[in-house]
Amino acid sequence: MSTSAQSRADLARHTVYECALTTVLLFAVVSLVRWLALPDSPLAIADPDTLFAVAGLAVAALIAALMYSPPGRASGGHLHPGVTVFLWSSGLFPGRAVVPYAAAQLAGSLAGTALAGLVWGEAVQQIGYGAVHPRPGMGDVTLFLVEGAALAAVFVAVALVMTRPALRGAIPAVIGIGVGVVIATLGTVTGASINPARAFGPAVLSGTYAHFWIYMIAPIVAPALVGLANRALRTRGVAATPAEA
Repeated sequence: MSTSAQSRADLARHTVYECALTTVLLFAVVSLVRWLALPDSPLAIADPDTLFAVAGLAVAALIAALMYSPPGRASGGHLHPGVTVFLWSSGLFPGRAVVPYAAAQLAGSLAGTALAGLVWGEAVQQIGYGAVHPRPGMGDVTLFLVEGAALAAVFVAVALVMTRPALRGAIPAVIGIGVGVVIATLGTVTGASINPARAFGPAVLSGTYAHFWIYMIAPIVAPALVGLANRALRTRGVAATPAEA
């Protein structure tokens, strides 16, 4: 097999992994909403702050586990179009793979949400397929800025960890913890989507499109900007090394 053919085969396999991993993620997230938020559930948590704290902890552990899994290690375990865009804008991921990865993640979002609907039935319809909502009265600009800033903070932490080779193995844990903290702290404010794949399937299957464009775009713009800054700093550091020597 030629190098180009091998490269295409690897990309195809990795996009399948991304779709499967995102399917698992969305199935678990929608299932969490079904069991924790539906009033007649035996596991329902009435207090919203406690609910999002528990959900944040569960999602943090799940994201790290999926990224550390063999398929996650093979594909990079992005599970999020913003992660793909961040790595690309940082100069660490091939541009030709961005669209296939993002498409696979959104397909996984639909598949995972639909699977949760099949497994849990009418209960998932009652929770609107777990569609994300901000608190009442929040304006579009505020929602965009808060969702974007929260995710940007997570990626700044990731970029800092990436500068230390000895810590790179901890990146899945850093991402998981960062996402978990955002869910716990902003869940009652913005809905804490911070991932287009988190918003896409539930919105499409429930027909809930309020604030949809914000939940899809803000989590792409923020990582892209952090990635560009990361790339500029890395390039400056490499350029400065010979002069300092």
